[in-house]
Amino acid sequence: MTDYENELISKLDEARPNNKSSSHKQYVRCLRLLSKKNKEPNFNNVDFAKDTDLVINLTDDLSNSTRRNYLTACANILRLEEKSEGIDEIIKYYEDKVKEYNDEYIKQNNTGKISDKQKEVFDIGMSGLLDMMYNMEKKISDPTTYLAYTIYSILLNHPLRNEVGTLEKITLKDFNKLKVGAHPTEEFKGKNWLVIPSNVYKKPLVIVSTNYKTDDKYGTKKVEIVNPLLRRKLLNYIRDTGNIKSGPLFMYKDKPLNEKTLTDILLYQSKKYTNEKVSVGTTMFAKITLSHDFNEINELMKKKAVERGHSSGIQSLTYIKQS
Repeated sequence: MTDYENELISKLDEARPNNKSSSHKQYVRCLRLLSKKNKEPNFNNVDFAKDTDLVINLTDDLSNSTRRNYLTACANILRLEEKSEGIDEIIKYYEDKVKEYNDEYIKQNNTGKISDKQKEVFDIGMSGLLDMMYNMEKKISDPTTYLAYTIYSILLNHPLRNEVGTLEKITLKDFNKLKVGAHPTEEFKGKNWLVIPSNVYKKPLVIVSTNYKTDDKYGTKKVEIVNPLLRRKLLNYIRDTGNIKSGPLFMYKDKPLNEKTLTDILLYQSKKYTNEKVSVGTTMFAKITLSHDFNEINELMKKKAVERGHSSGIQSLTYIKQS
């Protein structure tokens, strides 16, 4: 990152201390990409973000769900400007557009149908994902293909978000040192861990996530790797990439993998290895696998709810219980 980008991030951190710094880095990245699309030689100012027509045109090739991320970034960056009626109007414009896209997203999801834009990818179904992974498995001599194959193997069993690419290996003994009673150390917080016990055949590997999209709401997540095939794949990957039980699980070009690079890798590798030549990120992978697992159950729940005369939500809350 340039000095200017770091300066923007520092100003955002200072202005909005309750926000994650990772969110502020994402805002700055979005503005840098917009500056590049605007063919500016250097990213050293954000004046172009004040031109709403220009920003809308620059993001015209993006889906509305992606475009809202750029407009959110513009709004937050412009809050650093000296307050004025003109700046307030621009910020409100971006906020209104983001709300419009959010409402559209919710409306689309409420239909229970995949959007037209995602249909081509979604229609490859579970068989298409398995074919893709079969094709990849034959090419894992390529380090990037091996990385993507391993991540898809995790996602096939556990529908994680992009934080899966940022896992840090740590032994169970060292991990326990990071948590002293109910008070985790600073090193524990803000990272995502793959915890490796001394005997992996008696205790499972565990993914512990503290830094992911919805961690403010759901806190620390723990996912036990109980599938023996996935356990073997992860142990093989650790062995084949240095056999070190500490540090980043996934490296790319000698640097720890980050969420943005993970997205780029998965989109490229999936397009290369799917028979249909489509790109499958973590979100679409989850939509396909979860739909495969739960569609029949959902339809049965809807049918029973109609027979009872209430919604599926009321049925889950009121009638489905455990002893």
